[in-house]
Amino acid sequence: MNISQSTVSELVAKIPGASELFDAYQIDYHLAPALTLKDLTGEGKSRLTEIIGKLNTLAKEAELQQPNPWLNASTYELIAHILEHYHDKHKEQFPELIRLCHKVQLFHHDHPKFPSRLEAHLSAMFFELQEHMAKEEQILFPLMLEGLFPYGPISVMEEEHIDHARALEQLADMTNNFTAPSDACQTWTELYAKAKILHQDLFEHIHLENNILFRRSQ
Repeated sequence: MNISQSTVSELVAKIPGASELFDAYQIDYHLAPALTLKDLTGEGKSRLTEIIGKLNTLAKEAELQQPNPWLNASTYELIAHILEHYHDKHKEQFPELIRLCHKVQLFHHDHPKFPSRLEAHLSAMFFELQEHMAKEEQILFPLMLEGLFPYGPISVMEEEHIDHARALEQLADMTNNFTAPSDACQTWTELYAKAKILHQDLFEHIHLENNILFRRSQ
């Protein structure tokens, strides 16, 4: 496996721990899955060499014997997993976050560290994600289950994933990386803890579609 020439989606899918390493180096593999590691690290040769070395270590430790289990799953199994573990879950996560946010804002709207636009941001994210998931459930996934992987609809989904990823980054910024202030109440702390879980789940959702499911069209 040529690490420097592989796309970041291939590296994340095949090397356990690669996603955590990219996060540590602030390499955004969510937004540019088709680019190579060299593309994303720019001209910094020493930085590229350092990252490749660490990826090689990860690959050797795992001996590539435990690749992402969804690489070899059937399209039916993969879509069923996405629907159950991400689509259905997000439809429960967002209303709960919005409920908690409304409750915190009711009592702490004047707190200097409470993000006044958080509820509106969560509501907008949920609206956009519902529209996105509906298109997948009603149009794209049925086509894929028939063995069709249309470039146009997949490209649209990938573009929308970029918007979702940016909204997640804004969510992290608004919540001080999901860190509640020291004097936060229990509900506020719970809100940020559940928002952090959503952040991780939705990025995993995007990765699974962009880097594994959608790549089956190539």
